[in-house]
Amino acid sequence: MTTDLNPPRILGLCASLRAGRWADGSAELVEQIRSIGSDDTLRAFLKEQSLAHFENFVNAGRSDGLPFDEIYANLKKEVGKRGLSNSEVALSAGLWAAHDLGCEIDWVSLVEHFPPSGGPVKLDELRARIEQADAIMLATPVYFGDRGSLASSLIELFREDPAFADAIREKVAVGVAVGAKRNGGQETTLIYQIVDLLNAGMMCVGNDSETTSQYGGTVLAGDVGTAWKDDYGLNTSMGAGRRIARVAWQMRKGAGTTVDGKLRVGFWILQDRDGYCADQVRKLAELSGNTIEAHVFDGSDADITRCIACDICPTEVGIDAEYRCIIKKKSDYFKNNHERLVGLDAIVPVGIAPRDRAGVRSKYQQFMERTRYLRRGDYLFTDLLTAPIVFEEVGANDALSIRMLTSTLRHHTVMSRPMMGYLWNGRLINRDELVEGWQAFLERARRLAAGRLIAAAEHAASVQYNPVGYVLSAAKDKEEETLRKRKAMAADRAERASREAEVRLTSSVVEP
Repeated sequence: MTTDLNPPRILGLCASLRAGRWADGSAELVEQIRSIGSDDTLRAFLKEQSLAHFENFVNAGRSDGLPFDEIYANLKKEVGKRGLSNSEVALSAGLWAAHDLGCEIDWVSLVEHFPPSGGPVKLDELRARIEQADAIMLATPVYFGDRGSLASSLIELFREDPAFADAIREKVAVGVAVGAKRNGGQETTLIYQIVDLLNAGMMCVGNDSETTSQYGGTVLAGDVGTAWKDDYGLNTSMGAGRRIARVAWQMRKGAGTTVDGKLRVGFWILQDRDGYCADQVRKLAELSGNTIEAHVFDGSDADITRCIACDICPTEVGIDAEYRCIIKKKSDYFKNNHERLVGLDAIVPVGIAPRDRAGVRSKYQQFMERTRYLRRGDYLFTDLLTAPIVFEEVGANDALSIRMLTSTLRHHTVMSRPMMGYLWNGRLINRDELVEGWQAFLERARRLAAGRLIAAAEHAASVQYNPVGYVLSAAKDKEEETLRKRKAMAADRAERASREAEVRLTSSVVEP
């Protein structure tokens, strides 16, 4: 197995027009973040720099009541070495957390490359910094429930410029969004950003299990210099930093290791008509030959009892092989198929989206809701690569692929580009493109699976579900017996990972 690798590099990209740091000030900020030794010291630094940025605005004319365009022009006369905007505060928190897990960190202020007016500048420099990175953390303010224009210009560059498309290939991304209200569009911003970055060719993660395992960092800051006050938001930003650091390490380790034998791919067929999806899954599995072990879960017309949202879920803490949902109906699909869900290497939700819904069998929502006990059971699907396959009829305008992405990301998975099969008059018109996407998915899944097994074998600690907002669940998690069982579950996962690593991995130490 791979050892003694250089640490992955996480590049922070700040999409704030109000940035307090740029040019030499960005490099100075990176050194300041690296020197911070504790969470308390970090928060004190972020407060100090937030207040300094507010003072920048005061000195630039806010106290004199100048119009904002004049204040902004005065701010740009500074040298970019003092203070942090709200987006910079969130990004600094995330990068500090990544650095705390052993990653190298870097910083680019996007306003240096996409000025307020005029075209982009110094793009060769920007591309070089991206090429040197293993992963990017993109921080943006929220505008109308979407990213700022700096972030949008960057993503458009990823999608339209072949050189930038090559630069981001096989890299992982995470987002941090800052809004003026607690529910000010941060999550929609992150979701749109995830979808576009996936379609540009990246992989994406959310924040980590120590916070909420959702879509990234979500910070509240209603005025200049206030982001430091949002402890919850800073925690999610640090969770995003830890999450991307974890996956970047796995991708780096996986690059020098081969998973022997077949990749265990779980196909979740959740919406079908006349067996079309089942037939396409069979063809893809046959096309992959002996490289995968297909585990097909056809829930499209299965007996799936609806989730009743128990106050304590799962019913108890235990090892993964134990079915621990309160629903015990004999014919229930999850009760009868639980053991097959354990031990997968990748997950592929599958569905059909025709214009005419007649004859469609869908248990999509029932199936996803019932996976609640698997998520709350300390994230059974942690770090598995996931991407939906959706067969969509031209003109259907269906959101199924996005729903699949946002639902499965909550399971602490790693997302890859959706694989879309387009139907016209009952015929699949882009089969070659679909197959190409499928093969790319398998390559990524194999690399991530190797890195995941190495990391799990090296570090016995298991991720843990944090029952934010669930009072009874939180209380039960503090019980002595619960803690004992949780340790046993973590030990069981670590032991299984160690056994698998010994059997399934072949080292070929290659520094990526």
